[in-house]
Amino acid sequence: MTRRNFLIGGVSFASLGAFGGNRFFAAAAGLKAGVRPKLRFGVISDIHITHIGAGEKMEGWGNNLTFKHTLEWFRSQDVDAVMIAGDMADKGMDANLMAVSEAWYSVFPNDKYPDGRPIEKVFVTGNHDWIGYTYGNAAAKAYPDEAERVKHILQKDMVGWWDRAFHEPYTPIYSKTIKGYTFIGAHWDGAHAARDCTNAPFGLIADFMEKNGKKIDPALPFFYVQHPHPKDTCYGSWAWGHDKGIVTKTLSAWPNAIAFSGHSHYSLTDERSIWQGAFTSVGTSSLRYTGEPYNELPPAGYENTNAITGDAWRLNALKTRLRLGTGDCRQGMLWSVYDDCIVVKRREFLSDLDVGDDWVMPLPAAESKPFAFAEHAKRLRPPEFPKDAKLSIVPMNVKIRGGKSSDGKVTIPGDSKPGFKIVAPAVVADNAARLFSLEFVAETFDGKKKTKLVLAEGFNHSLQHKKAASHQWCYFRKDELGTGDIRFTVTPKNCFGACGKPLTAESKVGNAVS
Repeated sequence: MTRRNFLIGGVSFASLGAFGGNRFFAAAAGLKAGVRPKLRFGVISDIHITHIGAGEKMEGWGNNLTFKHTLEWFRSQDVDAVMIAGDMADKGMDANLMAVSEAWYSVFPNDKYPDGRPIEKVFVTGNHDWIGYTYGNAAAKAYPDEAERVKHILQKDMVGWWDRAFHEPYTPIYSKTIKGYTFIGAHWDGAHAARDCTNAPFGLIADFMEKNGKKIDPALPFFYVQHPHPKDTCYGSWAWGHDKGIVTKTLSAWPNAIAFSGHSHYSLTDERSIWQGAFTSVGTSSLRYTGEPYNELPPAGYENTNAITGDAWRLNALKTRLRLGTGDCRQGMLWSVYDDCIVVKRREFLSDLDVGDDWVMPLPAAESKPFAFAEHAKRLRPPEFPKDAKLSIVPMNVKIRGGKSSDGKVTIPGDSKPGFKIVAPAVVADNAARLFSLEFVAETFDGKKKTKLVLAEGFNHSLQHKKAASHQWCYFRKDELGTGDIRFTVTPKNCFGACGKPLTAESKVGNAVS
């Protein structure tokens, strides 16, 4: 056994195996017990705060109580820093940002622990901090008088408001050294602030690394944070809200770089949240709500999500399931950096449950890439239904969502017609074989086939959460099927698309073809 297979603090941890030459360390309970990390920091994003939540419940929308609760947990874990990957002030106004400040300083007065130890902020802005005041005309509604309104919009004086909120200078890109490790933060590009947030440049990193890259110790990981995902990294090329590609090109010269990004709100239970290629890229989810995989299945998406491209309103109006409710799932991470590896804990802060096994990355990062998508997918198994599980077929009237075109000229009524509800049991609980989605297929005697994809209920929660143990279902209306007997097939899938064994059932309606 070599040093990196490895001995630390008198405790040995063996490699679990090699995948294409990569070594992967188990995320076992008690890993590194008794060994203090060289660095520990909390990671959250998209906290979308509007106000101080005095007297409210933590689950409420927009208050700062989940943020405060998360900071308290980070404090209990002795973090050296807290990172926020943008979208702090939901409406881009002063009261929002000062509510973020109030929560921070209530937990870490004067940027310190109660015993006087310092803690560092690694915060960056997102599109909501810069232009959230335009969404739904938020600022105009709050302050009808234009002269008064300008006083409260962060964009009009981001430097001043940042100093008032966090007592530190605001610069478009900055660097901090924390316990010998470099952190680089890139704020939302205010010069290119626009309502369309896709393909934002984030080009300052190229010049910054040219000037400062030689100062970074190549033997240590360094950490870069911005709001949108670096293009073609975490979640893959389809990811909603990625940048223009300059960051990916720049950081590709730095195998020890670890980039953090939010914006999409995608769930940390999706193992594509971590990507290793020329460098490492990590999606940070959201501390407000987890998002749908918006662009993964163009044009319509899943039956219980929203289409956002093409003729989206029409596609959504014809769906037979409402959108999943994801506001009860608010996620973050705890990063512990050791000499030989990084251990990442993924957590949900309303239930206070871990949402998956720890990720464990060997160091130096250039030596091994267990979270390259192809390697990561090999370690995961397809989800499976319990032995002897069966589908249920429930005849019933099925209602579509209905809707109107954006100009209001075309309406699809949310009518109800005869059909079926197909119910599948919960899959076997297993973090290495998590259910992400299901394929429901209805095939009729005349050979016609209708396929619908459903994002799994509880896909974003801990397996200990009741939603993760829920049955799964889909609807079919008779007028979207062919004629004769119907065979229903349901196939469970993990986030990489690996399929478990399907369940089938038949509805006998007669084989006469009209």
